[in-house]
Amino acid sequence: MVDMQSVQTQLRQEIEDRRAAELALQTSEQRLRKIFEYSNDAIFVIDPQGDRILEANPKASELLGYSREELLNSVAVSSIHPHELSKFQAFGMTVLHQGHGWTNELSCMTKSGVTVPSEISAAVVSLDGQDCIISMVRDITERKQAQAVMERLAEIGELAAMIVHEVRSPLTTILMGLESFREMDLTDRAQRRLDLALEEADRLKLLLSEILQYAREPVLEAKPLELKAFCHDIQPRLAELLAVEGRSLVLESDLPEVWIEGDADKLKQVFINLVRNACEAVTPGETITWQVAPGDHPRQVCISIHNGGVPIPPEVLAKLGQPFFTTKPGGNGLGVAIVKRIVAAHGGEVLIESTAEAGTTVRVMLPLRVSRQ
Repeated sequence: MVDMQSVQTQLRQEIEDRRAAELALQTSEQRLRKIFEYSNDAIFVIDPQGDRILEANPKASELLGYSREELLNSVAVSSIHPHELSKFQAFGMTVLHQGHGWTNELSCMTKSGVTVPSEISAAVVSLDGQDCIISMVRDITERKQAQAVMERLAEIGELAAMIVHEVRSPLTTILMGLESFREMDLTDRAQRRLDLALEEADRLKLLLSEILQYAREPVLEAKPLELKAFCHDIQPRLAELLAVEGRSLVLESDLPEVWIEGDADKLKQVFINLVRNACEAVTPGETITWQVAPGDHPRQVCISIHNGGVPIPPEVLAKLGQPFFTTKPGGNGLGVAIVKRIVAAHGGEVLIESTAEAGTTVRVMLPLRVSRQ
């Protein structure tokens, strides 16, 4: 005899299971729909046989300038790539053959006729028994523009290096000629002019050296470096530099051994430059604080140089580190720019804060070395 209660219980369980499965499916579909709708990349579902778009997300409409209805009803897929049709067709064949594919660049033509450089990844999926291609398209215009700027800067750097080399040789000859006049018995007026000429020639020589250094990408001779010992080694030289100007330097560190991967000579240049800048910002008798402390990230160390004095105006602070920007008489604006390049080559960054209450602090953030071995 059939146990009706058991049957009813089983039916209820099956109904609940089916409802739960339907709810899970509905939730999954909603989640996938949100991903589709809010993706920062353009997404197309393509019928490769019919050369048509079956579905497109809002980013696809934004990228190409067509409405969703236009994309689905009147835009052939091949018409989006008129300038690189053979490349697009070869890419499509690769995707169909391998089941997936990726291209680092393929231009797309918008409704207004603008060509947009893009990178595309695609995969074959079966939808309602039909093989379709899901394609994700990313606009790389900004990346291409940044690459063009970097290439242009590299060209300018090479040109600057060539000019420096061309000017250095005659400048050396001029300096040698001027130095020979020191052996002559000159009038006071002529001696003053000679001293001024030598001073300006030396300044030009320094400027050329700094331009050459900035124009070249820093090449590091990085080795394991214990930062506290490094700071203690160069502290006497920095303290002497400040003492001549009537300032003092205090080194503070609460950390045990701190190991980084660094080029000691180039880092020495960084801190000499920053400490000298701090020295110039304060009056005689004041103290510069140089501190080694944990960074904002667990795998970072922070080396900060702090001074009091007049705060740096916000409009000046925003431009610090730009080549040839300076507010100092006789300065060339390359010191901080070179510092930033050296620190960036070490995988770090330079942060500058300045307020009337706290003074000015330059923080050099460097990555810690994982192991000394």
